[in-house]
Amino acid sequence: MSEPNDDKQQDQQYNLGDELRELGQQIENAVRNAFESEGAKTVQRDISSGLQEIGKQMQSAIDTIRDDPRVQQLAERGQQALNQAADNPTMQDFQEALARGVSQLNEQLASFMAQVQERSASEQSSAQNVPIDHDDDAPATGETKRLDPEE
Repeated sequence: MSEPNDDKQQDQQYNLGDELRELGQQIENAVRNAFESEGAKTVQRDISSGLQEIGKQMQSAIDTIRDDPRVQQLAERGQQALNQAADNPTMQDFQEALARGVSQLNEQLASFMAQVQERSASEQSSAQNVPIDHDDDAPATGETKRLDPEE
């Protein structure tokens, strides 16, 4: 018969695949929330065009590397090493420790996102309580300030 501690340890087993999926979801939520602002959309367009250029350059480099026989040999040796590592108890322990670490990262990221959403909700509710002055003679915006320190 197993003792209660054994059952607790089995319940707390970490699965690396599940933890990485959860981390991916947390990162997706964080990025989605960050990109909802107008300024972020501008940055997103700039990043997108930059990433497209990087993608083209990477594809060109990959095509060049793919044809190199030394790379093919290296890939075969790497696959052999992975197969040997999968049977190694130390590697299994490492995988479980990594899964625990990713789980903790997921928890911290979820907590951070909850704080950001709470802050955003409180800022929106306080912005809704600002009185609007309909004075047609007043300018629509404040003074324009240049952000570029060189100018």
